Amino acid sequence: MRRMLCICLSILLFILAVLPTSAYVIQNTKTYQSADDTGVYSVRFSGGHADIIRYCEHTISAGVDVSFPIRSVCAYRGKAVLLCEDVKRAQMSVYVYDVDTDFLEGFAINDLLLYNNTDFACDNGAIYIENYRDAHELIAYSYRGDYLGRYRFDGEINAICGGYRGGVFVAAGDTFYTLSGGRFSALSGDSVEAPLFPADSNAFVSGYGAVYVVDKNSISYRFTADMDNGAAACVIDHILYVPCGSAINAYELDTGEKIAYYRAAGQVISVYADGDAVIAVGDSSAFSVRRSDFTSLISENDTNGEESRQDDRSNTERGDNTAQNNTGTGRITSDVYRVDSNRFYICDIPPQTTVAALKRNMRFDGYNLTLYRDNTVKKSGNVGTGMTAVFSSAESNDTYELAVIGDITGEGNRNSRDMNTLLDYLCGAADFNGVYTVAADVNNDGKADVCDAAVLKSMM
Repeated sequence: MRRMLCICLSILLFILAVLPTSAYVIQNTKTYQSADDTGVYSVRFSGGHADIIRYCEHTISAGVDVSFPIRSVCAYRGKAVLLCEDVKRAQMSVYVYDVDTDFLEGFAINDLLLYNNTDFACDNGAIYIENYRDAHELIAYSYRGDYLGRYRFDGEINAICGGYRGGVFVAAGDTFYTLSGGRFSALSGDSVEAPLFPADSNAFVSGYGAVYVVDKNSISYRFTADMDNGAAACVIDHILYVPCGSAINAYELDTGEKIAYYRAAGQVISVYADGDAVIAVGDSSAFSVRRSDFTSLISENDTNGEESRQDDRSNTERGDNTAQNNTGTGRITSDVYRVDSNRFYICDIPPQTTVAALKRNMRFDGYNLTLYRDNTVKKSGNVGTGMTAVFSSAESNDTYELAVIGDITGEGNRNSRDMNTLLDYLCGAADFNGVYTVAADVNNDGKADVCDAAVLKSMM
């Protein structure tokens, strides 16, 4: 009996040891979102059931049941494609649901399976699936299951996406390809990073915020936008709208200048252009935002607007830590911390910084400062990553998120939990984003990678 208890205890300790330590593990969420010119698609799937919603002028929702567990999904211009795998028979079952007609049909593909990172996408007439045996190859099928051919690339396929209004684009190696006349043609210009999401017919945003524009047979990198996770963006009148946490940021597509923002009550995952408004979609709801509801970052009284914006960009390049209030009533600055007024972050906060110390090291003339942890006022103790600082005045409320150096778990200090969370993130066993990525970037090179893990280890 004692031996059996010891064995059970050992198994339990082993399970606890291999579990991710991060509270931000979101792998296998079984939620998919994308957008094109017909709306935002949100698909939640579990087992053989999928709930499909298209958010647009007339939102449509439906529940779909299929015969096999759903492994992956894709939606494009009125069609939701569900990929199911039958490993025993070495075949894949593909189901195509037409959102407008409420019609479901399916077909089987023999000798084709999925890996965890298998890419696929759709255009107006076909489904393109990466060959699980050869990452250089795509296999195309019609929506009725007819084999259409194979396409081979020089580099490994990193990303596939359906164009905003048509076509399929592939990132293979460092090269971007577009499908035209039944063949893929390489675009000249800059290399791209995956994954990619179309924002309109000619603009693409990577999962890390890099913005690319296609002009005829070339593609060029323009700028990097703030983005928490890979998400669908949109373009209206040459203005790019990108979701970032609970905010929607607006950028001039030509210059990359952030010109406006909108703060939502909850997280925004995807946005879609609906005339002169932006439809914002979260986990399970959508709402419309008029462009006039965005808060402008350009002063209406500035008679030399372009000259002023050039000065602002120069200040950013010099590392100026000044954040100007949108109403112009005060300034939020610090000689100790880095104030990022574009992303509304207060960064480079040392571990074990107290609430009192943070307030003492901030200058916020014309404001009252209140700190929150999980919507509860924090009056004492240490501040942690993810906490919010609300600067309020009679005219406005500006909310900043805190990033404590190396504090990835939000506890306010650096310990083995932060190290383990970063290691899990680097090997794909955990995920975090937004201000937590800033906290993990302990060497301040703009990304969280193995170099940060080495520096973080030396700090403990």
